[in-house]
Amino acid sequence: MGDLLIYTIAILITLPIPFLVIFYLCARKWSKHKLKALHRTANFTAPVFILAVHVLLVVLFNRSFFPYIIIFLLFLLGLSMIAQYKLKEEVQLFRALKGFWRVSFLLFILVYVGLSAYGLLSRVVFV
Repeated sequence: MGDLLIYTIAILITLPIPFLVIFYLCARKWSKHKLKALHRTANFTAPVFILAVHVLLVVLFNRSFFPYIIIFLLFLLGLSMIAQYKLKEEVQLFRALKGFWRVSFLLFILVYVGLSAYGLLSRVVFV
């Protein structure tokens, strides 16, 4: 039973794009609204992409960048709070966290695609 859980988590981290599509289709069928399904998908798959980027960095460069990822996420949260303060002159923590989480999802999905392309090209060219 423990092996099944470990293999499921490993598949989610190594193949986050199919997980993203499957989760979006399920969320869309469940909520009947495209925008709500998109937001739920972003909220629930952001940690998967963060871990997938970490794993890709470890595989490509043979060292852990997890502390740098955490520092980057904290910096991004700080920027989100500063932007909200500048726009509204009041910080609402829930809105700041929601915006931070969605921006981090977008950034990490782009970094994942970029690192995947770099990894494929480096393995093909430098074999």
